Amino acid sequence: MEAKMENYLVVAAFVIAEFLGALIYFKTEDSVKRTLLTCLGLGFAIAVVLLDIIPDATEDFSAGYWLIVIGFIAMVVAGFYTKSVGKYSAVLGLAIHNIAEGVIITTEFGPISPILAVGAILHKLPEGMVSFSLLDELEDKTRFAIAALIALLIPVGAIVPISDSITKPLMALSAGVILYVVGNLLITIISKYYVTEIDKGKLSKKHDLNITTLSSVAVFGAVIAWISCLMA
Repeated sequence: MEAKMENYLVVAAFVIAEFLGALIYFKTEDSVKRTLLTCLGLGFAIAVVLLDIIPDATEDFSAGYWLIVIGFIAMVVAGFYTKSVGKYSAVLGLAIHNIAEGVIITTEFGPISPILAVGAILHKLPEGMVSFSLLDELEDKTRFAIAALIALLIPVGAIVPISDSITKPLMALSAGVILYVVGNLLITIISKYYVTEIDKGKLSKKHDLNITTLSSVAVFGAVIAWISCLMA
């Protein structure tokens, strides 16, 4: 029972961290800062797919690699019709990843430690930003509510028993979907030159967001993901 309680503390740390990530994005009104947070989160997401989701999805499941390719190609095809499908699919992929993470935490994690707690914050806080940023066609309050619900799927996975025969294929498909969508979005963002209007549409200040700055922020996000994977 004690070990189980420790696992639930880890789950709580993950949920709170992801919730805070969404809250930070929600409270950030300056579009330039939001762009930087988006690049941070997208760089993080790409690294998490490569370092965390794909290894978990393909462990003892070699067919997972084919499902990753299928998910990636499906998003390429969907991109010819609408970008919204890809973004919502990526959000769904993050939701599936959270359910699977809840399962993993309750079956593999040991007692919580300061290092694990820091790793949880580093690992989940940017994910909340990613969920929020992908839902850019919705109102901020709706985006925040959905991001919060996605965070709450972690304890769902921890409580509801789900077999690997279900989670691994779903995670593999999600990996391909997320990898394409966030990669394509990141390339689109960093290839543009931004002039931002501040203070409710009034042009009061110009900010130049160049490729070097945005790429550096994305790389920093990837480094955070790598460190968090080592710590968690």
